[in-house]
Formats: sequence, structure tokens, C-alpha cells
Amino acid sequence: MGRSKFDPRTYLDLSKLIEQEKPDILHLSGYGSTTFGRLVGTAKGLPNIVHEHAVFPKQPLYLTAVDALLSPLTTTAIACSEPVRDFMVTARKVQPQKVETLFYGLPLKEFKAPAQEVVDHERSKLGILPGEKVICNVGRLDTQKGQIYLLKAATSILKEFPNTRFLLVGAGPDLEMLQSFAQSEGIADQVIFTGYREDVPTLLALADVVAMPSLWEGLPIALVEAMNMSKPVVGKTAGGMGSAIDDQKTGFIITFKDCELLANKLIFLLKNSEVAQSMGSEAKEKCKQYDITHSYKKLREIYLSLTSKMTNLKVSNSAI
Repeated sequence: MGRSKFDPRTYLDLSKLIEQEKPDILHLSGYGSTTFGRLVGTAKGLPNIVHEHAVFPKQPLYLTAVDALLSPLTTTAIACSEPVRDFMVTARKVQPQKVETLFYGLPLKEFKAPAQEVVDHERSKLGILPGEKVICNVGRLDTQKGQIYLLKAATSILKEFPNTRFLLVGAGPDLEMLQSFAQSEGIADQVIFTGYREDVPTLLALADVVAMPSLWEGLPIALVEAMNMSKPVVGKTAGGMGSAIDDQKTGFIITFKDCELLANKLIFLLKNSEVAQSMGSEAKEKCKQYDITHSYKKLREIYLSLTSKMTNLKVSNSAI
């Protein structure tokens, strides 16, 4: 709508949109949406869903205060993982009985590697030589995703495996900072910034291991994609990552900002390719629970429950 999340005109914009589209449910995600959406929805007599995708470790007090005021207006809520559910209850002040845990799900059968010749061709286009190891990170180049910690770990990794390439897939505001850091550390030739890409399965297919040193998350799609591609993941306990990664079984869990431990775990996987392959196989098996067939059925149940309640309420009101 071209408004900031604090712009009160959003209320009028949403009100007009509801009058035009005549929805049965408001499914709300994001601060501006959940704030103004709950207000407008209540005024229009529409049920709402507050959908949260991440845990924000330092949510400002004024946001918590607003959420506390709007909590009674929340019809139901969806969290993408159990840690996000806890965050919604404690920080966003949603009543526990109103929160459903539901990962959005991925069409896992469609997310698969192309033919090997396609992977090999892309590897050649990126300038990755035969025999070079590849550590991949997929995500927005942003402070949240922690790519800087991977680059800080790169110096130690390159001492053990000088023929390692670091593949950073994505675009974002930290691009210039990360490029500058790689240059200053003398590792720029080993780091490949691909920019925004839509051929993520191909790029994951040519990687040996995936690193996700995020500072906060819900349950990142990139993690599930990597698991589905049979890649061991070294990640942090941020949000749902801690439950998705089985430590020492499908990958490794490390502590926040611990670049030395991140380097050690990645080096271990590069040294022990059979262990890495075994972890990748376990990751793919566990990934089946995140298929979209499960999540869309659950979301459908939530929608039908809300529309059923509203229908009964309208019938009850008309009888009065």
C-alpha cells in the first residue's frame, strides 16, 4: 500500500480494501498489518490471524505494549515454530490457547537438483575448479543472517583447506560491507557473491556443506531447502533452527557469534566426507515433515474453523 508500518492512513487503506474485496478472514503478517489489521477487522466484524515468522530477541517495549493492548482483538495466531510460539506468548502477548504452531511447508518433490551436467555447468560458470570444496549460505545479505561470521571463520578454514570456495547466495543491504571485509581479509578470491538467484537447487547441489550462522530466525526456508538437498547444515539455535537440526546427526548446532566453533565444525565436515554424506541423508529424511502437504491441510482447517464460527455467530445474531 506504500505506507510505513506506523502510518495511520493504513487503517483507511485497509478499510477500503476490505469493502472492495469482501474477504471472510484477515490473515495478517508484519507489524503494520497486525496492528491496523486487528483494528479494522474488529470494526468490520472479521476474524483475524496474526502470523509470526521469527523471534526478535530485542523487541522494543512500545511494540510489546501495543501488542498487549491489541491482544483481546486477536482471533487466532500462527507461529512457524515452537520458539516462535513462545515468543508470541511472552513478547507479543497473544493468549497461549490462541496460538497454533504451523510451518508454512515446501513442495519438497519439486525442490530437487537438476541433471548433473547442469550442476557441473553452473559450477564452471562460477569459476569453481574441480576438487575445490564449497561452503554455501543462502539468504538475504543482512545482519540477521550472520554472513559476516562465516567470513570471519573463513580464514581458519582456508588454512586447513586452501582450495575452499564460499558461495553466498542472495542480495541485501550488507553486500558492500561483506565484500569489503573479504577484501580486507585477503579472501575475496575465495568468496563468490551470486546476488539474487532463483536456481537455488542447482547452487545447493554443488555445495559440500551449508552454513547458517543467523542471529535470529523463525524456521528459515533455506534450512529446509538445504536439508531436502541432503546437505549437512551448521547452524545456530536461533528460533526453530535448534529443533530442525539434530546436533551431530543432521548437522551441528553452534553458539551465537562463535566463529571458531563454526570454523571447526565446517572443517570437520570437509575432512570427513562420509560423515557429511550420512548427515545429509538423515537431514533429507527428517525434512519430510516439512512438506507443504501437511501445512496446507492444517491451514485449511484453521480457515474453515474461523469461517464456521463467524457463520454461527451471524446466525445467532440474526435470531436475536
